[in-house]
Amino acid sequence: MAPQTQPDYWSQASLSMVDKIIDKDYQLLEELGHGSYGCLFLGQCLSNNNYVAIKVLSKIGLDYEQLQLQQLEIDIQASLKHPSLLGLERVIHEKNHVFMVMELCDQGDLFDFVMQDQHINKVRDETLVKSVFLQILDAVQHMHSQGIYHRDIKMENILLRGDDDGNDDSAFTCKVADFGLATRERYSLEFGCGSITYLAPEHFDDSDDGASSLITTTELVPYDAAASDIWSLGILLLAFLFGRNPWQEATSMDPSFTEFKRDPSVLKTHLFPELSTSCTQFLHGILAMHGTDRPSIDQMKEQFLQLDSLLASSDGDDLKQDDYARIPMDIPSMHKPTEKTTFDSAIFSANTSTGMSWSDMVEEDIQRDQDVYGYSSLSSSSVIDDEPQDYDDTDVFVHSQEKESWWL
Repeated sequence: MAPQTQPDYWSQASLSMVDKIIDKDYQLLEELGHGSYGCLFLGQCLSNNNYVAIKVLSKIGLDYEQLQLQQLEIDIQASLKHPSLLGLERVIHEKNHVFMVMELCDQGDLFDFVMQDQHINKVRDETLVKSVFLQILDAVQHMHSQGIYHRDIKMENILLRGDDDGNDDSAFTCKVADFGLATRERYSLEFGCGSITYLAPEHFDDSDDGASSLITTTELVPYDAAASDIWSLGILLLAFLFGRNPWQEATSMDPSFTEFKRDPSVLKTHLFPELSTSCTQFLHGILAMHGTDRPSIDQMKEQFLQLDSLLASSDGDDLKQDDYARIPMDIPSMHKPTEKTTFDSAIFSANTSTGMSWSDMVEEDIQRDQDVYGYSSLSSSSVIDDEPQDYDDTDVFVHSQEKESWWL
């Protein structure tokens, strides 16, 4: 949870850090990006010439509580050792900065992968999805077994590396990253941690009149952080498979979610007809309205491994997509959303309605030069229509206008 520094601080400080040698063992070779919260460099270990990613945080202007929160993120990441969790190799403290030396992921993040693949395939390869998602489940299972809950699971925080054996160009090693919102408290009063699209219903105060807002701590009813992670994993699986979210937010203000809450079968009959029946049933459990009704991560992994297929076969018992177009649905009108505040991973307090996960720093640099995949123009594809509509790459993710790079 790195605090925000002066807007221009890193744009100036990063220039002076290039070629800097840290603790006689690492050299900062090239800035990969920066934002309001920190800076990421490509680095090299001088003793073995290995390339690493080095995340730099500033201590300047932080009070005691902020320094403690900064250290908490470091301590949590340092305590987690697993092949599918981003490894923290070393932490180096200087008077004004902290240098976090991490393994380098050379294939970007899962969000970028899906955005690129969406131009070719409207649905991801099932074998690839199973392989990648199982790695993610393994990572979260390890975290939960250690009493640590991520609270910001989303595609931007899943990093990719090429398979080390080099035998399969389509295979990836996954690394779950960004522990800025992770907690050791199973039951939490910190509502709104993460990105709106991935938040479970218990994060919202959803009234009958259609108005909704994030729950505040004054209500003193903690949510289960483990169950909240499970919900986020379900949303991630759908976004990974189909390149779009099922809804924008889990409140009655969203027509897709409202219909799903009323009748969960719409997940298949209208939102994702390509889902297999067994995967639909699996997701019904994952996306249960109440956290107590969702499986644990151990149960979720066991259920996922038992799935024969994620997608409906063309000659199976599942209805074909043409059949779904003939099933009517009465969709409520979309209310204008009230302003909400989420705690994203680089934010200490709820004083802004948008946050950054591992930072917007590279995204800030990219958007100044080009909009490669149209992030800034992406809009919601979650509203259900009576008939299926084609969508292009400007209608992929409802949250992508706040696309967040993985590093801070």
